Amino acid sequence: MLRSWVQVPPPALMIMDLIKLSKDIMRQQTEKNKAPAWLLTKLAVRKGKELAKKYGVDEKLVVSSLYLAHTVFSPVWKGEIQKKHSKLSAEFVRPFLEKWGVSEEDKSIILNAIEAHGGEMPVETKVAEIVKNAECFKFVTVHGSLIWLHECGIRGYPFDEAVDKVLEKMEQKRSLLTLPDCIKEAERNSKEIISLFTF
Repeated sequence: MLRSWVQVPPPALMIMDLIKLSKDIMRQQTEKNKAPAWLLTKLAVRKGKELAKKYGVDEKLVVSSLYLAHTVFSPVWKGEIQKKHSKLSAEFVRPFLEKWGVSEEDKSIILNAIEAHGGEMPVETKVAEIVKNAECFKFVTVHGSLIWLHECGIRGYPFDEAVDKVLEKMEQKRSLLTLPDCIKEAERNSKEIISLFTF
């Protein structure tokens, strides 16, 4: 009897492959675009993993979407690229998803999660809702607000203006949260952030 030497990778490896490919693309794009701060991406991914487990959704799709959501970005505050980055990022990653052999269903889920993460269009799946909440939540944490303050300093904003941007971003992202536990935690965090920057 002949034995087959063709090994099919276990599901865990396939999961890691999509996540690794997505992370690698985001790393390259972050260096090229000079934004967003990589630590903010890590915060969003950590929250995404937590929410994926809690709500029983596919962590691979959540984490990959979070890495791919800012592949097209700019450090220019409220510039044209920033305003359109969700749509531009979805367009940018589409050929990669096809090249990687992502199924049509998963590709559709990932692209919607990317396009909907900033509230520009409706979420179509629980994956997209989790991506949106994880992405927004990073700005409603003390850790995230300090990273964003530092990033504003790197971009040359005076301290008072940087603080205003931190508080503005916090309120903007807080208003987009939809998951009850994220809303509740954000309410507590935002009070702490406001007190941190109120002199």
